[in-house]
Amino acid sequence: MTPPLRLIVGFSTGSMSAQVARTIAPALSDVLRRDVTVELVPGRNGALGASLVAQSHADGDMLFVATLGTHALAPHVNRELPYRPVLDFAPVSLISQSPLVLATHPALGVTSVSELVDFAQGHPGTLTYGTSALGGAPHLAAELFQDLAGITMRHVRYDDTNRLYDDLEAGRIALSFNNVASLLPRCTQGRLVALAITSAERSTAAADLPAVAETLPGYQVTNWVGLVAPASTADEVTRSLSRAAGQALHAQSVAATFVAAGMLARGTTPEEFRGFIEREIGRWEIVVARFRDRIQEQEQA
Repeated sequence: MTPPLRLIVGFSTGSMSAQVARTIAPALSDVLRRDVTVELVPGRNGALGASLVAQSHADGDMLFVATLGTHALAPHVNRELPYRPVLDFAPVSLISQSPLVLATHPALGVTSVSELVDFAQGHPGTLTYGTSALGGAPHLAAELFQDLAGITMRHVRYDDTNRLYDDLEAGRIALSFNNVASLLPRCTQGRLVALAITSAERSTAAADLPAVAETLPGYQVTNWVGLVAPASTADEVTRSLSRAAGQALHAQSVAATFVAAGMLARGTTPEEFRGFIEREIGRWEIVVARFRDRIQEQEQA
């Protein structure tokens, strides 16, 4: 009997990587004609799951759901990263790209990015923002926001994404940058207030929301999710899995979910995905350097 293909996610339920993995798993199973399971292995900002896959010799039976945080940001944030994002993995395919949403609790009383910046300038160090991973896309989105706006906010770190959302809705933290699929429904239901989208331009999933860049020129954070295998995986296996991922992305169920969540379906060759990861590592090195010390202080707190 063919063993299942295991998609290892480094974060908890409610994370973008978990949502993407659960969306594509059934379609990927149909294409491959084998079971595809999603396993959450949260811990150490995604490093626990990434290390599990990096150290595995399962040839085509285990993939890691890589993200901007685990494969482009982590090398610049974590001095003791237990894996090498390029050398320890065989890229399979880029799966999706998507913006984040900046949302606040209604009690804060702000309705725009400019109002948020004004409030933060008048109350330095008092605004709290939550993330579920130190050095992940939501965290870097908030750090870049502070850097460009010239403000200081207080970071509150969570081990579980859903607990973050609970605290945000209860007003125990003021704001968060997080994925469209999780935050936007809470905003449309009136539980939170959506201020802006983090992509360079407006998103079709939230056409009424301005981009942060319209207030803070140069601001852009686009999260991404892809599949990588252990470095020892044979080339023919990664190529076969890459083709299967591309076919799965065309499934109607996947396409509909991605559109509703503001995600762009990608699908690349292993070579294209490797080049993409290397470019992302280089691009974010320059950005993270501006506030690396602050992030490392938070890590030690």
